Amino acid sequence: MKAQLDQARSLVQAEEVHEAEQVDLFGTVSAEEMVEAREALGGDPGHMAVLREARRRRGGRPKGARNKRNDDFARYILQFGQHPAITLMQIQATPPEVLIEASKQPKVHSFRKDGTPNIVVERMSYAEAAALRARCAETVLPYLEGKKPIAVDMNFSGLSDLVIAGVTHSNAQVQNIVDGDFLPVPEDDE
Repeated sequence: MKAQLDQARSLVQAEEVHEAEQVDLFGTVSAEEMVEAREALGGDPGHMAVLREARRRRGGRPKGARNKRNDDFARYILQFGQHPAITLMQIQATPPEVLIEASKQPKVHSFRKDGTPNIVVERMSYAEAAALRARCAETVLPYLEGKKPIAVDMNFSGLSDLVIAGVTHSNAQVQNIVDGDFLPVPEDDE
C-alpha cells in the first residue's frame, strides 16, 4: 500500500513540474515581448493591438516542435509492451503458412443429437494471411519510406498525344488539328 501511495505521489509531483513547464498564454506579457510586438506591427499601433500581437506571437509551441503531452504519453504507453511498428513488421515478416497455422482455433459449431459438441477447427485462408501481411506492410511503409515527389519527364518524344500550342506544336499545326486538316495518307500501290 505504501509503495502505491509513493508512486501516486511521484506522479502528482511530476504533473506539477510538467504544468510549470507549460507556457502561460494569458499571463503577463514581458516588456521585451511588447517591444517585439510593437516593432512587428510598425507605425503607431494602439496598446490593445500591441498586447494582442504579443500574446499571438507567444501562442503555443513553435512550428515543428513536438507536443510534450504526446511524447509523454508515448513513453508511458511503451513501457507496457513493444512499439506497434515492431509488431506490424513481425506480422509482415511472418510467412503466410505460419500465420495460418497460428490462427487455428477449435470452435463449437453445433451439437449432435446425443448432446456432444461438434467441434470444428477454424483457421484463416492463405488469401487472408497474405492480405494481413500486406496491410501491415502498407501501414509501416510511410514511416520507412517517406513520400517522394513524382518525377515528370518534360522532354518531347515526338509523339502527338500531348498538344500544346507553342510548346509541342506550332499555332498553325494546332489549328490544323482542331480543324481536322491532316496531311494526306499515302496509298499503297498493290
